[in-house]
Amino acid sequence: MNTYPLNKSGLKLEKFSPDPLFRQRIKISQPENGYHFSMDPFILAAHVHPTGNEKIIDIGCGCAIMPLLLAFKNPGLNITGVEIQKELFKFARQNVIANNLESTIRIIHKDIKDLTLSDINGRTDMIISNPPYKKKGTGRLNPDSQKAIARHEITLDIELLFKCANKLLKKNGKVYLIFPSERLSDLLDAMEKYKFSLKFFRHIYIKKNELPKRFILCAVKDSDISCIVRPPLFIYASENKFSKEYTCLFNRV
Repeated sequence: MNTYPLNKSGLKLEKFSPDPLFRQRIKISQPENGYHFSMDPFILAAHVHPTGNEKIIDIGCGCAIMPLLLAFKNPGLNITGVEIQKELFKFARQNVIANNLESTIRIIHKDIKDLTLSDINGRTDMIISNPPYKKKGTGRLNPDSQKAIARHEITLDIELLFKCANKLLKKNGKVYLIFPSERLSDLLDAMEKYKFSLKFFRHIYIKKNELPKRFILCAVKDSDISCIVRPPLFIYASENKFSKEYTCLFNRV
């Protein structure tokens, strides 16, 4: 990795170019130390298929990786990234500017529970999120506060996410999430409480003959629909070889 000098905002930037995932199309910078995104936002973004000029909110957008991916695939979108952590917010803004996407992506530095409809110019069509996945009080809390907030439910938990989604989404608006398999029951409880129904669900396996590690779902607000359970996604086809579908997901990004 190549480290850049301080930019005008006083941030020490680190170039992060995981080719061929970006195919050199997206410029992305992250903190030299602190939270770095994983494969999860790539997998989730590949399952979001807007049809036109929808409004999308990314809750906990980090350095704006999902807004960037979606904006490159769908130029007509109106995307708002919401990030509570000041440093990640600054990196998100930097990345939007570096990719000339200011007309498509807006980044807000705010706690999601304080976000109002006026902040986002009215209700939105979609919410996407790769939220913190560990319950507060479980597992080892990372001493790096940036990593801790990204991984543990310190400032955002599943119930708060669906409470806010219920406030911010239009009727029949959609929520797209990726989350650990062991938290499925918690997520379904929050969905039921705030009147969301499953539209589709998909397990993600690292390898065959192992338990699923993640799932992707799409939930719809105030809609009585039938859920489609999609075939599982396998990351590895063999011991050291990615599956064809997994590789194609990134090619489509």
